[in-house]
Amino acid sequence: MLQQADLLIALLTRVRLEARFVCDTGRPQRWREGGADSANALFVYAAHGRVELDDRGRALVLQEGDLALLPHSVAERMGGAAADAELPAALLRGEAADAHGDAAPRVLCAGLHYDATSAMPLCRLFAPVMIAPAAAIAGEPMLSHALHGLSRELERAAALRNPVLLRALELIYALALELAVAGAVRAGEEQADTALRDPRIARCLYYMYTHFGEKCSLEELAAHAGLSKSALSARFNALVGEPPARHLARIRVAEARRLLRTTDLPQEAVAQQVGYASVVGMHLAFRSIAGEPPGAARRREG
Repeated sequence: MLQQADLLIALLTRVRLEARFVCDTGRPQRWREGGADSANALFVYAAHGRVELDDRGRALVLQEGDLALLPHSVAERMGGAAADAELPAALLRGEAADAHGDAAPRVLCAGLHYDATSAMPLCRLFAPVMIAPAAAIAGEPMLSHALHGLSRELERAAALRNPVLLRALELIYALALELAVAGAVRAGEEQADTALRDPRIARCLYYMYTHFGEKCSLEELAAHAGLSKSALSARFNALVGEPPARHLARIRVAEARRLLRTTDLPQEAVAQQVGYASVVGMHLAFRSIAGEPPGAARRREG
């Protein structure tokens, strides 16, 4: 039986999150400086005390030890912030953002980046805000120890120059995302169906992410989902936000971009590896998804 963890591993392997910065209330990070404006995902950890996040006008309370995940729409959230807005204060509400002294809450904030071509999985498969509660984190030793270690490390003056710290952020984010999805915790909204929690669509997605280099026809996808082609198309579009064929093309183009950027393979070989019968098919998908032909992407990304 397909486990959510299996699908998340397949998904995050393709999305390839890359940590960009980490900060806390004692040493904030300016939103539009130092790469923070390119972060597409955030996590916010209540390291000490109770804090309130501003969830687009609504209060989102984090108890000590809770971790909030913002998998997408970070730029939209921060779009109205001043150019000199600082994280994590810019995400906090009212007095929580202005608190000072020994009793003030301490908040850790980390930003992660992912390729724009890979944005759709995060934007469509995850809720805008998800919470991994302290009690659940305590039951996951690897995540709990990583968060405590991060909190202690940031107390050192040289911590922000430690490249190992950025790799730790990626681990924390992936572990917390799995925990939050498994718990189906959504902030400020009624729980609703999501693609990751629908077993039929999850099976379809898993097959896409692990077999995109093969034919992967609608008939095959429907068979793996246990649905008719029409039922799969309707359900997939409702939960993922686009038809199966479009989502499959997005996965293939994201992988093709990676191969073009990191290898010297000719375009014909790249097309075959990502599931296209010809370079022409890959060119058409590239223009539709990435807005440019493969050759231009390879030259631009060097």
